[in-house]
Amino acid sequence: MIASSRDVLATVLVGGSAALTWAHVNGLDWPFVGSARTTAGLVFVLGIGACAGGSTESWESDAARKRWYHRAGAALSVVAVGALVWALVTGSTVAVVALASVIGVKWLLATVRHLVTPAPAASAVA
Repeated sequence: MIASSRDVLATVLVGGSAALTWAHVNGLDWPFVGSARTTAGLVFVLGIGACAGGSTESWESDAARKRWYHRAGAALSVVAVGALVWALVTGSTVAVVALASVIGVKWLLATVRHLVTPAPAASAVA
């Protein structure tokens, strides 16, 4: 298992984005959730924070070493940016929910991968 405190940070940030989305959808009187555009921006920033804080070792510049989860994460990132643009242009609550859903799926994939991936063997130091 390669899960770490970074996964806890990512979980908190994704939970915050889910809470903001839930508050916006239900019309709660929370700061910054009255507008779909503002909520989408905040959800996106929290998602960026979760990705940046939760996965410093996932960047792989060598295309031959990229795994399926690198490609899936990149594709979901493109979908998240598309949902953000959709939300900013139209002010649609559906776009905010789509954005939060994509962020949640990215978090779920990364967290499950971290939980099931065996830790690397400790190198022998002589």
